Amino acid sequence: MDTKKGRVLLLRFGGLGDLLAVLPSISYLRKTMPDKEFTLVCREEYGRLFQDAGLVDQLVPVGGRKTAALFGADPETACWAERFGLAVAWMQKPPGLWLEESLRSMSIPEVRTIALPAFVSVPISRFFFDRTASFIPGAGAPGPGFDECARLAVSERAAASAHRLRLGVGGGLEPFAVVHPGSGGESKCWPLGNFLEIVRRLADRGMPGILVTGDAEERPSFSGPLESGGVPPRWTWLRKPELCTLAALLAKALFYIGNDSGITHLAAACGAKVLALFHEDMEAAWRPFGLTRVVAARTLPEISVDRVWLTISEGKFF
Repeated sequence: MDTKKGRVLLLRFGGLGDLLAVLPSISYLRKTMPDKEFTLVCREEYGRLFQDAGLVDQLVPVGGRKTAALFGADPETACWAERFGLAVAWMQKPPGLWLEESLRSMSIPEVRTIALPAFVSVPISRFFFDRTASFIPGAGAPGPGFDECARLAVSERAAASAHRLRLGVGGGLEPFAVVHPGSGGESKCWPLGNFLEIVRRLADRGMPGILVTGDAEERPSFSGPLESGGVPPRWTWLRKPELCTLAALLAKALFYIGNDSGITHLAAACGAKVLALFHEDMEAAWRPFGLTRVVAARTLPEISVDRVWLTISEGKFF
């Protein structure tokens, strides 16, 4: 067998939410080409989720020397890509011909670049999936559907790590909620005080949980109020958890509440029941898949605590 034909290069730039938007597409490729070896070019910390789930075999970090050749720099490193028979890239904006030409110059015989048009009428995860399935049909019709592919598996290692974490904070095996009050962009954040009020109401109802923050929430204006006020009894503030462990926690959570963020998309991909807070103009394109309810407004502060609490109650989240 030609080993080159058995190797596939996948490329997705951007943040965690950007990568999870192509989870169904990558899962589709893995399911329809189970005998191939997949290498994913992305931010390494996010790509580990896909490697841990068995969706890809190798990672190539964006920003490393190997990827410099993609942008016209350090052409001597381009030989690393010559072993691939197919390259698939999902782009946020039309890339023109530069990326395709760059990949072809690396002697990759088949190159597919899928770019978002100026307007899409479906969530971008669905757009990417449909386009991917259209040029690589399933082995024997029909191929796996979107819902089947839109789920991130959790490894036994990650599940064990999450279980130890829950036991370590006194959580035991009882049902729990996860709240993530941050996002990469401050304009996408519902006020922290509103999240803390929701946490307080949940605690008053006897619901334990975990409040998760990441690197983006380490700024003093955000972490300061948490450090001074803390969280209610039976709630834990978890700072900068390892992503694979967090994915396993989300897969076990009774429900999740968060802004338009990568962690919200991760919760949906892990099968959690999700309540997401969105800008109205972002909902159509970026709505997370899965068991998701969205509360949207022109600006996030316009969403009242009572409106979110009513949505939690009506959705029978607890």
